Amino acid sequence: MTPMDERARQREFEERFLAELRARATGLLRGRLPADRAIWEEGAVRADAVRTELSRVGGGLDRRKLFDEMPGTRDVLIRFQRSMLGGLLRPTVARLRAAVVVNVEELAHDRPGAPASREQVLDALARYELLPSADRPSAVVLASPTGFSSAARALVNRAGGPKLVLMGGRADGGWDVDAPDALKKSPWVRLFDFETQDEQLRRLLYHLEQESAVLDTRGVSIRQLAEKMGLPDGRIEALVRQACRVQPQLLTLEHEGAVCVYRTPLPEEGRSMSLWNRVRRLLRLPPTPAERVRELTAQRIRIEQQRHDVDARLNTLETEERTLLERGVAAASDAEKRQVAGRLARLRLELGRVRAQANVYTQQITVIGTQIHHMTLKEQVRRTPLPRPEELTREAAETEAVINELAVSADLAGNIEVASQTPRMAEREEDILAEFEQIRQDRAASSAAAAGSAGASGAAGQRAAGAGERAGSGERAAGAAGRVDGSPAGGSDAQRSPPGAEGDAQRHAPRRADPARPEAG
Repeated sequence: MTPMDERARQREFEERFLAELRARATGLLRGRLPADRAIWEEGAVRADAVRTELSRVGGGLDRRKLFDEMPGTRDVLIRFQRSMLGGLLRPTVARLRAAVVVNVEELAHDRPGAPASREQVLDALARYELLPSADRPSAVVLASPTGFSSAARALVNRAGGPKLVLMGGRADGGWDVDAPDALKKSPWVRLFDFETQDEQLRRLLYHLEQESAVLDTRGVSIRQLAEKMGLPDGRIEALVRQACRVQPQLLTLEHEGAVCVYRTPLPEEGRSMSLWNRVRRLLRLPPTPAERVRELTAQRIRIEQQRHDVDARLNTLETEERTLLERGVAAASDAEKRQVAGRLARLRLELGRVRAQANVYTQQITVIGTQIHHMTLKEQVRRTPLPRPEELTREAAETEAVINELAVSADLAGNIEVASQTPRMAEREEDILAEFEQIRQDRAASSAAAAGSAGASGAAGQRAAGAGERAGSGERAAGAAGRVDGSPAGGSDAQRSPPGAEGDAQRHAPRRADPARPEAG
């Protein structure tokens, strides 16, 4: 879980705690608590405490953002009042302060949360002592999403000051409540009992499912469940009996003065014992398969518990054997070696007896387990009505006949299909198809003719362009000759050389000397 997720989880815990407390305070008024009115006020004591702790945290962190994300900033004051003299007087009978305690430095530095310490609890109580007398609480309830340390939990029975109640969150969704002994005997203790009976039952079933392997072998004792759930043994036993009514495969068994719960592989068909079963038991008739399986399962559970005790004894003896072997090897004198050897010989004799006893228990468990397995399989098959072989054969033959008939009908329908098209309509369709082909050929011919004419026009244009280019070349040559003779390059048409023979004579005549231009030597 990332640090941001951890802060969000603890903020969610804070909202849940305050919501549960408010709902509980409202629901217990008028009869169950010595008050008929509860006034809810928000304070700023815990917000100031979180700001102070953040100011001590270094590392260049954004303290404003951390404060917005940090849990433990809410502080609630609940004033319980009681009406007197027909509502003319409403004195305050109790002032309760509620808040959530978190480790600000650990959350700010991305470290996993630890249980709230004794110093954190004392700091929270000291801050409430600085309030005005009208706002000082008569009782304080502090909650922690990570629980409280043993030293902090010991503060609930301290002398002096307001009564202290500590509520730690559990991983299974429950609450660990530590309250002073005097408060446990008063009606105010109901205010901190957040869990309903159904919620406790769901937690019990959750823990039983977590211990499914032990539940099916030697069972789970009430003492173990009480330690896992943080509830008294009497409450756990009542929840176990309720769970047995909800789930018929769960049963209870008393072994050596301790009650344990186990699970049978074959429960009764109904949720409760029927009248006929009670009559059969009174008449001492043979038990039903489910009853027989239940008896065998209880017998196996007892043997499993005995085997568990023998295994613990066996582990102790084997550990002692290894210790004696080491002592014998390290012995310095023969007398000490003989002493260790004598103890080791007696120990190994006892070890062999215990192993033989464990082997007997193992064989008994194997025999009983095999019988339970076979009876369970037979009864499960009996309880599930299945078709008989002749019914299966008859249904298979009828199904095969129906499928064959359907296949024959499908083949016949494909062979005798009648066309819905008349001869006249077919002729019209052929004429339309021929018309389509004629239109396509005409369009193809028109496209070819257009392409030919465009090619001829392009060739003529290319020839005309070639002639123009040659004429332009002749004119440029004539202009160059005129500039050599001294005539202007851009003269009129009358001054240009005539075409034909005269023009040729003028071009081939010798150039006359210019008197104004000196000749080159």
